[in-house]
Amino acid sequence: MNNQLLTSVSLEPLLLLPVVIASWYGNLFTGLSVSFITALAILVSYDHALLALPATDAVYTALVYLSALSILSILIHNFSEVFKVEEAAAEHDHLTGLLNTRGFTSLLEEEIARTKRYRHPFTIAHIDIDDFKVINDSKGHSAGHAILCKLAKIITTSFRESDYIGRIGGDEFVCLLPETKQPDAKVVFEKLQKNLDIAFCNENMMVTFSIGVVTFESAPPSTQKALALVDKVMYRVKKLNKNDAEYQVYSSTH
Repeated sequence: MNNQLLTSVSLEPLLLLPVVIASWYGNLFTGLSVSFITALAILVSYDHALLALPATDAVYTALVYLSALSILSILIHNFSEVFKVEEAAAEHDHLTGLLNTRGFTSLLEEEIARTKRYRHPFTIAHIDIDDFKVINDSKGHSAGHAILCKLAKIITTSFRESDYIGRIGGDEFVCLLPETKQPDAKVVFEKLQKNLDIAFCNENMMVTFSIGVVTFESAPPSTQKALALVDKVMYRVKKLNKNDAEYQVYSSTH
């Protein structure tokens, strides 16, 4: 009997693996369900030993295993939830909830890789609030924060679910529109400009926006090069007349 017990004990770590996987990737119910099944599997490995035990001892052993595995499942599930929250916070702006530089750059890298492979176009835009420092200085940072949050909400509701929006600076917002050619991008940003005009027309001071939009028909060398080009187009708008949008197309022969 001792040899049988030693042989079965060596298998127990392998039986813990389904509990760990189910608790980490699934919900709490899934983890507890797998814990119950695993507890039964462990008991089956002791079937000969349990035949020699009173029924109460067998039930007690089963409850001990089930309790231990359930506690393990709950701990792993809770740790998984905390990890997901921390991971999301690391890639999102704390004020607006949009992607931050890290999160946006990661998605842009993936889009560039897809463009290199499938030759699908995509569009990036840089949106900047005109004279935002003046707004902060005259109205205070709380008013500035309110404008930033309002802008983030308007951009989000104006775009498609497949688009990505990030805040990469104080008043600097970027948008990534996968598989979007310039004519389609113009439709999106003309809609955005109208929505911004309507939303900010009742502010007690004028709030306008400079927008640079670049459609990449071929993949840029890097994310840094792509963002630098869009940034350059946006600053050209800001330097000339502000409160406007400029469009440009990038290709490998550009």
